[in-house]
Amino acid sequence: MQPDAPAILGPFRLRVDPERAEAYARETGGDGKSVPLSFPAVWLMEPMLFAPVREMCAALDVVPVHESQSFAYESPLAPGAHYDVSVSLRREETPSRLIIDATIFALDGAKVGKSETMLRLVPRAGLGAAS
Repeated sequence: MQPDAPAILGPFRLRVDPERAEAYARETGGDGKSVPLSFPAVWLMEPMLFAPVREMCAALDVVPVHESQSFAYESPLAPGAHYDVSVSLRREETPSRLIIDATIFALDGAKVGKSETMLRLVPRAGLGAAS
């Protein structure tokens, strides 16, 4: 993927698994009763979404390091509900990073929310070197 040339993925049909959402809520300091705003971060690890990130990082010989995430909702995610998620991947060169923009839609097409994930791309060359 070239810098400034986004790759569009999806839409993917994803579900808020109630047990996974409850566990994620407890692990992130929530009450476990509502779906955390940051729950779409869990979806980013789905193979269909993470495989292109892994492939790009391997080709560039870099490691993705979490830099930031933001979430904006028009309506909350519901436990057990299915959503259509479209993703755009874009690279920046200075600093080297991958930005993952996801838009979440209800099955009726209504926009539910957006998330932005920034991953700093760190060269492998300096990792694990003995001092």
